[in-house]
Amino acid sequence: MIEMAFGRTLTCGMIAALLILVCPTAPGAQHGNPLLAVDTSSPQGTMRTFFDLTEELESSYQSAKADPSPKTQASVQRIMEKLRRLLDLRQVPPASRRKVGADTIVFLVDVLRRIDVPSLEAIPDAKALRSSGDPEHWSVPGSEITISRVTDGANTGRFLFNSETVSQAEEFYSLVKNLPPKHPTKVPSWRNVQLQAHGWMIPPQLVYSLPENLRWSVLDTPLWKLLGSFIVLALAAATVVLWHRLTWPQNPGRGPVKYILRLLTPLALLGAICVARILINDQILVVGTFAEIFEFAADLVIYLAVAWGVWLTIFAVIEWVIASPAIPDEGLDASLLRLLGRVSGIVGIAMVAAHGAQQLGLPVLGVLAGLGVGGLAVALAAQSSLENFIGGVNLYADRPIRLGDFCEYGAIKGHVEHIGLRSTRIRALDRTVTSVPNSQLAKTHVTNYTSRDQMLFQHILDLRYETTTKQLRFLVFSIRGFLSSHRKVGKDIAVPRVHVVGFGDWSIKVEVYAYVTTRTVPDFLVVQEELMLRIIELVDQAGSGFAFPSQTTYIARDSTAADEATPHRPDRIAMPSAQSLPFPEWIS
Repeated sequence: MIEMAFGRTLTCGMIAALLILVCPTAPGAQHGNPLLAVDTSSPQGTMRTFFDLTEELESSYQSAKADPSPKTQASVQRIMEKLRRLLDLRQVPPASRRKVGADTIVFLVDVLRRIDVPSLEAIPDAKALRSSGDPEHWSVPGSEITISRVTDGANTGRFLFNSETVSQAEEFYSLVKNLPPKHPTKVPSWRNVQLQAHGWMIPPQLVYSLPENLRWSVLDTPLWKLLGSFIVLALAAATVVLWHRLTWPQNPGRGPVKYILRLLTPLALLGAICVARILINDQILVVGTFAEIFEFAADLVIYLAVAWGVWLTIFAVIEWVIASPAIPDEGLDASLLRLLGRVSGIVGIAMVAAHGAQQLGLPVLGVLAGLGVGGLAVALAAQSSLENFIGGVNLYADRPIRLGDFCEYGAIKGHVEHIGLRSTRIRALDRTVTSVPNSQLAKTHVTNYTSRDQMLFQHILDLRYETTTKQLRFLVFSIRGFLSSHRKVGKDIAVPRVHVVGFGDWSIKVEVYAYVTTRTVPDFLVVQEELMLRIIELVDQAGSGFAFPSQTTYIARDSTAADEATPHRPDRIAMPSAQSLPFPEWIS
């Protein structure tokens, strides 16, 4: 078809193609031939084509009535498609053009058979148009039925029954429907034929045997067609519900399988509505107001199913990427990928909704303007959430922490348990959980202990003051040699250092400084234990020991008269020369 609603989507087209193989009357079986002889070069050409196709339609209908078959029904549909090409349907929503076009054709056929129409020779042709100043319009004398030149769009330059004629065709019919036809015809009223017509799959005897009250019209459609449509829709709905119960995952958890299983429901909904649409449109042949309502509802369901399918497909792809071993399920990368999926899903749904609104004739620009104002209000209300989201993006860009890292944030030390879009959860050493907003975490100093490549071993040994300098030198050399030879003590960042660094209140202080080549606390504790036990042994081997916090009390006796009589002679003390001062050489 030239004007196809979005309801003829790829999925629906695939289903229709399958039905065409079995039933050639499915939509599109005879449509879309670019060589159809439809002359719209002038008002005369358009009217001539209209009358010729009307006669052909009458012959095809009689054949289809006498011999209901896929072939005869396809012939009628092919002629109806040609006639629709004579109408300017630009003002009709794309989703309704097929039904509105069919109704307009029927109304025009009945109207033009009941009023005086000039002969074809009296209607301007292409030559007459050029000689008369090339007029843009021609109307049937004594009526508002007008053929106009199309000035834009795909049909530019063609003479078609204009939009006003299409919109008023039913009104024209209501004014002349009780008048007799001007010329003899086998089909006195095409509108009555349209109301009671049905596809070849429905036996004519069944329709003829229906009670008269089922032929009454409701919403411009016979009651039996309404009941048949509801039965088809009920069967389609029951099929979708049953399929949903059989395929919907019960406890899927997270992962691509969950979304793939859920995707089966919108696919089933698409298939069911497309099959129901084909049966209702091409076998039951609903018309009038009910047909327009059904087309609108069917297109709406199709758009919802497509949007649902787009959302689930995007998340199935995202979860498939997250399922790779390189991405932790609860990490920041996974959270941002899921955010990307949500954003992409929203954009996809918005595109489907915009296209659907255009096809259904809704004011897309007004909707977009409303969304802009609403988006501004939501943005102001969600300022805090947006700030946390930007903080999360900063965390992703800088990557100061990852899932499972041991870090320090303020007074909190613990393992990162979850990194979300709004906050990060840290489980402290006492097993409590602290949720930190991403905006604060991005502004505060965070110490990541897991990111260190080596761990510092630094201790101060408190030795007793009774330790001699010889014992101290032996001890320093022994500890330094032990650390230098240990396989888990690093030498690339800094060589191990052991030095006497001070004199405390009750001890001589010796600093031991080295790096252990490990990144995990359990391994470090094992190595630290081994080093400290060996240092204790070296202290014992040096003949020294560890000092305990203590105080020493010195008791002095009173001086006697003899002591006071002994003069103090500092001049008798021999002071060493400056060259012989006992300064030891520096040991690096």
